[in-house]
Amino acid sequence: MWEHQAGFRWSLEQLANEVLDRAGANIDPRGYLVGFHPSGEVTVEPPRGHFDRDALADALAAAEQRFRRSRARREAGDDPDALAAAESMVRRQVLSERFTEAARAGERVHFAGIGVHVADWFVVPLITIHSDHWDDLARLRRTPSSDASPRSFPEACVTAVLDAASRELDRLTPGQRVVADPDAILRSAADAFVSSLAQRSGQDLAFGVRQALDAVSAQPYEGRAGTGQILLVQQGHPDLQVAIALEHPVPVGLTRSFRKVLEMSASDLNLLCDGREVFGLGSLADTYNADTYNADSDYVFTAIISGNGDWELWHRTTPLLRMDNGVPQLPRERLDAEEFGHTVDRVFPGATSRDARHLWEMASACAKQANGTMLVVHPDAAAEADRLLPQAYSIAPTRLSGRDLMAATGIDGAVLVSPDGRVHAVGVILDGVATGTGDVGRGARYNSAIRYLAGAGRGAMVIIVSEDGKIDLLPKLKRRLRRATVQRAVDRLVARSAEGEDPESFDRANRAVEEIEFYLNQDQCDQVNAAREAVQGRQWAQDTLRRQFVPVAPDPAMDDSYLVG
Repeated sequence: MWEHQAGFRWSLEQLANEVLDRAGANIDPRGYLVGFHPSGEVTVEPPRGHFDRDALADALAAAEQRFRRSRARREAGDDPDALAAAESMVRRQVLSERFTEAARAGERVHFAGIGVHVADWFVVPLITIHSDHWDDLARLRRTPSSDASPRSFPEACVTAVLDAASRELDRLTPGQRVVADPDAILRSAADAFVSSLAQRSGQDLAFGVRQALDAVSAQPYEGRAGTGQILLVQQGHPDLQVAIALEHPVPVGLTRSFRKVLEMSASDLNLLCDGREVFGLGSLADTYNADTYNADSDYVFTAIISGNGDWELWHRTTPLLRMDNGVPQLPRERLDAEEFGHTVDRVFPGATSRDARHLWEMASACAKQANGTMLVVHPDAAAEADRLLPQAYSIAPTRLSGRDLMAATGIDGAVLVSPDGRVHAVGVILDGVATGTGDVGRGARYNSAIRYLAGAGRGAMVIIVSEDGKIDLLPKLKRRLRRATVQRAVDRLVARSAEGEDPESFDRANRAVEEIEFYLNQDQCDQVNAAREAVQGRQWAQDTLRRQFVPVAPDPAMDDSYLVG
């Protein structure tokens, strides 16, 4: 199609991978370019037989036919720009379906970009993702069939990457690569996604909602960070119960006024916002539930403001987007049960499943503490409570839950617990010396825990709840991997480094090894370094282009406890 199509296609895949990784979705996207010629010929880059080209021969004609009878065509009227946008949207839908049908490797979802004329070819950028990985991501589960808006933040990211590729293709002469800033693409995707959610909730003219929520979450009021919940809901929603109606609604663009009314919200009284202005306070009636859900009209979203620039957007029990000081990504569980159980097993091998359950219940309760707290689980909590006197209040060992635990975490200092879930002391002030392993960007709680674990607290586990809502579980342990999994990744890299192998296959194998470098032993490190040096040397000899690889060495923190099998 043009001279640099192979490099352009590879850069599309690399950009998609980087953007999705930064968004928190590690799902290994693959990029393609599909060209349609007026003669009926179809070509695919890379030309490895991924698609049945005969099955794609009439794809553009099928897209045109569907567009002529589509609702989008009727709604566009005679406006040329609206018609062009509607036709492009329908074409992308049809091509995505056709690529799925024509794919020889099943179980992948396909996303088509905007087609662009390059010389005699109509070129469509394409991104495919394994279905299992894609289906695991948080997304809206039910949407109207006519709604082409992204159902998830990763889908908005994929669309933004494809749009960037189409813009690069639409030059007089397409370049060698897709030139785009991954962070700018992420922000653009977040803007588009939040605006689409506002439109789903009934506000077609909602623009700048994401920026308004960023601003109000970062705006203090009388020295206090903003916290609360905002319902993104259409005025007059049948399940909306308005407790306080503002006669003069507050535009979301007026940050100080927006922040001031947020101060009136409470756990059972949310700000009501239609995407353009705050029109009151209230809540949803109990009748609003999954049994009565209507995908065509029943969209209500919740923005949870944590303060200090942090907020999340939810639909019912599905987290859709998290913004951390303007950086968008997929929401994460504040405290992950699997990670917690794994850490308990590793740090306290003698703990029973009942002990782990008690500790999880306590950690979950601490995670709800609005003012921040710290839970220290020590293998010899009784002796540690005595050692830390008088900078702690010792109590008779007992299991605390509910309001008792909330009371214990309501004062300064940590709660000291044994692995069986019994509290031995409250108001504990941790000691320790500076080790150079802290984080200057974090607060006193986090860094005191780091110092403590490096000293007298070695062998303990700490749950830290910061005032800004962040939750940390220390020590941070790597997941366990099978020995065979690690060796298989190394063997694949060595095989792909051989002369004559496809460079892209080597890059994929190298990326897989980069993700598990922590687990490599000396022999495996030597194999990886030799494979990379071989590729580096050939590339220099062929293209006088030196590709730099940092030699790997065994990690001092790695031991056999991280490997199974």
